[in-house]
Amino acid sequence: MSDRKQARAMDLPDFPSPPSVGEIATHAGSWGWFNIGSVAQDERGYLWVKRNTVPSPAARVPWDLQALAAWDEGGIALYVSRESYRHLDFLRGDVDESVWARVASVMKELPGYASFKQ
Repeated sequence: MSDRKQARAMDLPDFPSPPSVGEIATHAGSWGWFNIGSVAQDERGYLWVKRNTVPSPAARVPWDLQALAAWDEGGIALYVSRESYRHLDFLRGDVDESVWARVASVMKELPGYASFKQ
């Protein structure tokens, strides 16, 4: 790695998405879309997201195959459309928290800042 200074995408004005979904919990105001395949529930029904998933400020595939993670005071808030429920993955046994991040809360509606009609 060079000692040269280099800007990150998060340095752009109002750019909402950190390099990984796991980092959303520590970046107030951050959020991003990602593939629903990175969301799972464990054997007790608790929700998890893959930490290393790269979020985007815009959905990249049909919206019904996307999930939205956003910063919340408790950690990560998650929005999943009802059409996407069938794509939720299932985790068996102990959850590896170095791979999966806990979802602290769910958003019942798509927030305006992440709307497709902007």
